[in-house]
Amino acid sequence: VDNISRVIPANLKASIDLSKIKPNSIFRWLYSQGINNKEMIKTFNCGVGFCIIIDKKNKNKIKKFFTKEYKPYEIGYISNSMKKINLYNRIKW
Repeated sequence: VDNISRVIPANLKASIDLSKIKPNSIFRWLYSQGINNKEMIKTFNCGVGFCIIIDKKNKNKIKKFFTKEYKPYEIGYISNSMKKINLYNRIKW
């Protein structure tokens, strides 16, 4: 969340749908040990390695550069707003 807010211009907002994040087993285990959602997002990024912010029309072009194991998937969108980050829904642990 912190990195995304640093890379988008001040007049834009990143809306991230937490239900679209696909945490792998180590992050599900950490969560099961009592680490709350806020800490999982802040410290571990819930297993999201990195975010690519692209024009939606280029989504299929980008995917061809990744192996099946690391296929990118959409978790949000950018829109006009002075609020930098909007997290909504819940992570499906």
